[in-house]
Amino acid sequence: RIINRVRLHHASNMFPKGIRGASRMAHALKNGESLALLIDQKMNEGVAVPFFGHDAMTAPAIAQLAVKYGLAIIPARVVRTRGAHFRATAFPPLAVARSGDEEADTKAVLLTLHKLLEEWIRERPEQWLWIHRRWPKEFYNKSTK
Repeated sequence: RIINRVRLHHASNMFPKGIRGASRMAHALKNGESLALLIDQKMNEGVAVPFFGHDAMTAPAIAQLAVKYGLAIIPARVVRTRGAHFRATAFPPLAVARSGDEEADTKAVLLTLHKLLEEWIRERPEQWLWIHRRWPKEFYNKSTK
């Protein structure tokens, strides 16, 4: 609730998961609004994309929207510098291929994003907050034997 209040105070909207959220995001884009999406979350119904060498179910929305509407994806990250001080950095827009094969283009965008995340995490692993199981159960079963 606290996060939602802060976001409302700063004129940002929260979108629910699923078709209702996707519809609202598409509507926002058509109205010229920008979206910010967190992309390192597991989505059981997502697309399997390699992440640190293992397939991880990945939410496809950011890539699907970019491919469908020809949108730029501007990667950004926030790094804790010390205590409660942070540095936010936006990077140049990523190229989004639109070959006409939306499924292949979507997966290519997701792979590019995963590679970027991997690079950032390798640079500063202590900065990655990870509190859920990112890979399928089988991955954890194999790694504990």
